[in-house]
Amino acid sequence: MYELLVLSLLMKFPLHAYLISKIANDTIGPWEKISRGTLSTLLNKLYKDGLIQDAEPAKIPFPTERSSRTYEITDRGKKRFFELMVDTERNAGNYPKIFHIKAIYLEFLSFEDQLYLVNHYMKYCQKAIDHIRQQQSEFDEHPDMLQPMQNTPYYQTIRGIMELQLDQWELERKWASRLKEQFGRSLK
Repeated sequence: MYELLVLSLLMKFPLHAYLISKIANDTIGPWEKISRGTLSTLLNKLYKDGLIQDAEPAKIPFPTERSSRTYEITDRGKKRFFELMVDTERNAGNYPKIFHIKAIYLEFLSFEDQLYLVNHYMKYCQKAIDHIRQQQSEFDEHPDMLQPMQNTPYYQTIRGIMELQLDQWELERKWASRLKEQFGRSLK
């Protein structure tokens, strides 16, 4: 996720390392943060792999008097960015957070790739919705087994969590649907 985030930021414009850190942490925060050590290690790896390179400080749209190394993405880095953007297989359990990052940078993809990613995410959300509904059906199909628990806080909390998760996934799916509608409007 961090590699995608850094390369995504550099797709927009060259940045100082401290700005990469600030924007990245603002994007994924407030509970998760990229430590300076983790970011430094990642930037060094991306640099060694030829995905990013030093940039002229004058190219940066946010001038500063602060001394910091400045990076820009290379052609090889852009290729890696595109690979990461269209990847829907890795990190399935963390995919909503990753998709939110991807959504910000969809403008760099072709319309077909944008559509593919949004449709994939809508299916991902629907799969979660179907899973929760299946669990609810299993509860509803066996009322005799659940009768002793139905009036307990344990059972009520489980049902409440299922409803909450269902609502959250429905909101995610609706948001992705609106995102898809934006693509259609932008083509007109």
